[in-house]
Parts: sequence; C-alpha cells; structure tokens
Amino acid sequence: MTQRRVAIVAGGRTPFVKSGKTFKNLSPLALAKHTVNGLMDRHQVIPDKIEAISVGVVVPEPGKPNLAREIVLETGLPASIEAQTVSSYCISGLRSITIIADAIASGRIDAGIAAGVESLSQADINYFKEPSSGLLMGEHMELTIKDWVIPRVDQDRLALNSHRNAIESRKRLAEQIFPLLGEDSDSGPRTDTSLKALTELQPAFGEAGTLTAGNSSPVSDGAAAVLLMSEERASLEQRVPLAFIRGMEYSALHPREGLFMAPALAVPRLLKHTGLKLSDIDLIEIHEAFAAVPLANARAWEQGWKEAPTGRVDWNRVNVCGSSIAIGHPWSATGGRIVTTVAYEMTRRDVKYGLVSICAAGAMAGAFLLERN
Repeated sequence: MTQRRVAIVAGGRTPFVKSGKTFKNLSPLALAKHTVNGLMDRHQVIPDKIEAISVGVVVPEPGKPNLAREIVLETGLPASIEAQTVSSYCISGLRSITIIADAIASGRIDAGIAAGVESLSQADINYFKEPSSGLLMGEHMELTIKDWVIPRVDQDRLALNSHRNAIESRKRLAEQIFPLLGEDSDSGPRTDTSLKALTELQPAFGEAGTLTAGNSSPVSDGAAAVLLMSEERASLEQRVPLAFIRGMEYSALHPREGLFMAPALAVPRLLKHTGLKLSDIDLIEIHEAFAAVPLANARAWEQGWKEAPTGRVDWNRVNVCGSSIAIGHPWSATGGRIVTTVAYEMTRRDVKYGLVSICAAGAMAGAFLLERN
C-alpha cells in the first residue's frame, strides 16, 4: 500500500459546557449529530463523498454500543459507509482521527470524518477512578506532583494563563463552534479570575494536596469533529488544507509510574521518528487534564525520562488559545478540539509545525505532529 498525505481540511465542535448545565439532557448521539451536521453544513461537504466515520466516546449511550453507526443513519451520510466507535479514555478523539487517517494514507478511502463526544452529565464517580488502582484521577495526579515536585503556584499560574489565552482567543474559537441550545461559546473561561483568587481555593484531594477546582479541567459536555481527506481529494474539491498529519505516536506505561506521564514517552519518540527537535515546533498543544500535567511532562521532556531529552519548552508557544482548564474537557471530544484549534492557528499564524500531546487514564498518551507546506 502506498502512503498518501492526510490533510486536515476543517474541524468544529459544540461549545464545551459544564456538566449538569445546558446540555445535561442531551444524549451523546444528539451532541455528535449536531456537530457532524454542523461540520458538513458549514464546510459544504457532500455526504456521498464521505467514505468512513469514526467516533470516540468513553461514557456509552445505553442501547447504542456503536454510536458511529447511529450517527450515520441519522445525519444523511451514506448508509453504506464504514462506521466504528472507539473508546480509549481521553485519547479517544485522537484514536478516531488515527483510524480515518490510516485508511486515507493507505489509499483505502479518500475522505472521512473523525469525531468524539462525551456527555459527562451522565457519568458516575466510577468513570473518574483508575480501575487498576481504585484511586481517583486527582489522587493519582497528587502522587505525580510529589514525585516531580510541582509547586502549587506554578500550577495556578498555568491555569491563569489558560483562562487569559482562551479569553483573548474567544472570537477566533467562536469560528470553530456550532451553537447549540442558545450556547455559542464555552462556559469555562473566566474573565474575573486572578492568581490571588486561584491561590485561595481549597485543595480538592486532601489538605496537603495542591490540586483545586481552579487548576484542574472542569467536567464538561460536548462534541468535536474533524474532516480529513487525501491531498489529492482536497485538491480535486478545491479545498486548501489547514495542515497535514506528519506523524502520530502512542505510548503507555504502568499507572504506578504516573497515570498522566505517558506523554513523556510519546513526544520524544514522535520527534525522533520525524527528525525534528522541540525547538523546531512553532505551536505546542498540551492537554491540561490538570495544570500539573503539562508541567510534569515538560520537565520530563527537558530532563529526559525513559527517552532522550528534547530540549527546553518555550511556554510562549504552548496552548496559545487556552486549553482544557479554561475551555473544558469532554473526554473524547478533546482530541478533535485540540487538533482543530492548532490547525486553524497554524494557518492564521502561517507557521510550519504544530505538536499535539494528550494524556489519558490507563497511563496512555497520544501525540500528533501537524505540518503545513
């Protein structure tokens, strides 16, 4: 099979809304349908030109184990196309992109949609626990914070920057959003927060902890979708790609080594395989499950931990439009959101390389390298 370049043509999403609020009665199918329809309508996608869809979801909808298939049947996509659902915690969105990208790269299909959706309003406490240990995700993160000695003030500063960058980018982010139920923007970014306000919040996981509601991502509902095509199909349809997928890498380790530390493996490996240095990357998107995640993994990249050191992280290039702490984190939708945002921002800034790094429960991670001509 010959390998073809895979183009990110467009992307979009619902607003990310705090769980238990406006979207609390919307099913994953309803959220995903709205997003896929929004993507096709806004970008004038001819349904018959789509050959496959892959959808990530962690919290399943009862009676709909293959949610992707139900989306096909309720959105006007051809009934004959491939449809599969994937569940891989917070990298489910990246996994859905990989499924479509691999099919395009191999020449099996020319165009497909990769989506992710989560209604965390429907999730119980067990979804926030690591099955292998029985610990809550935040309890695992507190262990990593101790191992890597991540000060509370650094976490709060990163959280503040997430809010500031998201607010500054709100108009640009709105262009990627398909309004729903009167919501046309994310509910998370706060204009009234400050470092003082963040430092006054109480720890969420014991008095000695450093994680708070302010430096952790909020529980959210939402969906995202990405339109992928071969370079040839994009040219045939006279579409200008936002970026191409240059490389993809996945990694995993044992949760006792750090539930959210697998990016420390994925990113150095991706850079090695693509022949690039961290200093070559123009924009870096690091998922903020907790503020300590980017801080701990960046330290591991710089120092070298299980992989060779990558060099210094330029924080002026990181999460320039804000990330999960401010915007929200509907687990499976985060991959599509981040890939979409960095691809549009790469185009706006006319830069060459974008890096995506996302951690996941189960001590897994995914990393993408995006490239523009």
